[in-house]
Amino acid sequence: MKLGSTIAARQLKYSLLLAVVLGLVIIAIRGYQDYKWLDGVYHQANQRIISSSVPVATQVLVKRDRELADVLARGMLNNRSIARVTLTNAQDGIFFELKRPAGEISTSHWAEKMFGGLQTITVPVRDPDRTPVSTIGEMIIDLNPQVYVNAYTTRLSWSFLATMVLAATMAMCFAAMSYYVFSRPVIRLGNYIVNSDPTDVSRPLQMPPEHRHDDEVQLLGSVTVGLFGTIRQQLGQLRRARDELQNANVTLEERVKQRTQELNEAMGKLEVLASTDPLTELPNRRAYLGRLEEAISIWRRRDTPVSVILLDIDRFKALNDTYGHQAGDAVLVSLAETLRKTLRTIDLPARMGGEEFAVLLPGEELEGAMIVAERLRKELEASSVDYEGNTLSFTSSFGVSGLPSTQGMAELDPDVAKQFEALRSSERADISGILYSLADRALYDAKTTGRNRCKLADFKTLCELKDLFPSDV
Repeated sequence: MKLGSTIAARQLKYSLLLAVVLGLVIIAIRGYQDYKWLDGVYHQANQRIISSSVPVATQVLVKRDRELADVLARGMLNNRSIARVTLTNAQDGIFFELKRPAGEISTSHWAEKMFGGLQTITVPVRDPDRTPVSTIGEMIIDLNPQVYVNAYTTRLSWSFLATMVLAATMAMCFAAMSYYVFSRPVIRLGNYIVNSDPTDVSRPLQMPPEHRHDDEVQLLGSVTVGLFGTIRQQLGQLRRARDELQNANVTLEERVKQRTQELNEAMGKLEVLASTDPLTELPNRRAYLGRLEEAISIWRRRDTPVSVILLDIDRFKALNDTYGHQAGDAVLVSLAETLRKTLRTIDLPARMGGEEFAVLLPGEELEGAMIVAERLRKELEASSVDYEGNTLSFTSSFGVSGLPSTQGMAELDPDVAKQFEALRSSERADISGILYSLADRALYDAKTTGRNRCKLADFKTLCELKDLFPSDV
């Protein structure tokens, strides 16, 4: 493709488009003006003929002169917008009627839309010589504006043709003028830039093509030559800097690679520290709540159950006061190790704070969660910790809650199942807080009823957690 051919094509295309748009605007304005003018002419002509015909119609009906009536009607039919003239009187009904032959003036859809469409005008005829003045008959006139519709479409067609020819001519003239005055010099300069190689220091720079006008194009050519010279001047410096950078880049890449590896390792350690309890090396409260929110989302989308176990050590304060805090820490470490050995790999044990621990059981119904809690209770009851010659035994109390699947809800009270369904559909309910509160209440019940036991949450108390329920649940 020749350089500049697309510029010329776009100039012609957009010039034609602009000219056509302006032409259509002019045609629309001219068409509206013609329509208003013809509409005024149509109504004024009809009004004038009707007004001038009323006195003659009076003489016709008074004298009952049919010859005069024929002259009147033919004279009115000379106006091609009048299709029929009828004179009536009280004695004879239709006294005289004259209409155009069928098909002489056709009708169209536009006749109904423009100039008021087909109309019938009834003009009362009064005898001015009678006292009082009384109506002696009527003059009925049928109007058909098709002649004016044809005239309008003819004027519009000629106006469209003339305007489009003028628009195309002006567009071509403008495109030609724009091409010779601006585009062609720019194309020549573009060819010079494309064919020049300012990086080839073995050849002298050529001057840009001459332009007969001292204008922006000439200035652009001068600036181009200066720019090429600057490029050559800087080229040597860039080559020397490139060699230096290549030598330094090898060392820099190694250093960046080493620092990136160190940074990734540090970030990994920080992430582990941020989500791990330093004493028991179990996930901390932050990590546990994050996994719990993920499990709640899966329960919403896939109807996968999730259960929560909350436990803490019975009489832990007394154990600390008797044997010291280091003994208490040893008990906490032992409990964490028991949780790791007893639970599945997909289960998540975590230290929530102090002697309180939690276990997340993804995919586990409430019945299965109670079995797991009871197994943990027995394991902890059977375990012991040797500390400074003392054998420390301990027990734990458990509270269990969770989100059952649809199948699991079928085994619950219908009102409780409705509450769970409302939680599933609500986007604003604090479900993690609800599960924790229910498990905490169950844990409290286990403590108050003798400790070292597992309690399932009373889901009938769901409606009591008003501070965690949004108004739409």
